[in-house]
Amino acid sequence: MGKVTGKTTVAVDGTNYTLFLGFSGLAELQEKHGQDFLAKLTPPEGAGEAWVPPMAIMRDIILEALQRHHGDEADRWLADDVFAADPEAVGSLIEASFPDEGEGGAKGAPAGNAKGPGKKRP
Repeated sequence: MGKVTGKTTVAVDGTNYTLFLGFSGLAELQEKHGQDFLAKLTPPEGAGEAWVPPMAIMRDIILEALQRHHGDEADRWLADDVFAADPEAVGSLIEASFPDEGEGGAKGAPAGNAKGPGKKRP
């Protein structure tokens, strides 16, 4: 995993909301939705045109990203408003969270890309 620096801004009815998805937020999402929660946002092979990513994961990404700067007002209704104002916010946030992963952000990163254990030191 590269540097986690996910931050983007979405304007909702004239108010700017800063969305930040860092290590803690990603950990919360992973705990709630599983190790592969990011992979679940990508259509599986053979998915038809009607496929949509799991909305609960997308909602929770927005809710988690609101916590750092807007925790006192973050709720499902604000998540709805953020998504309505910028349907690409989740994708932008994921890409911003994994800038070192190249084009496409985390989508192109293999799962478990850490190096294996090295030789033990005496």
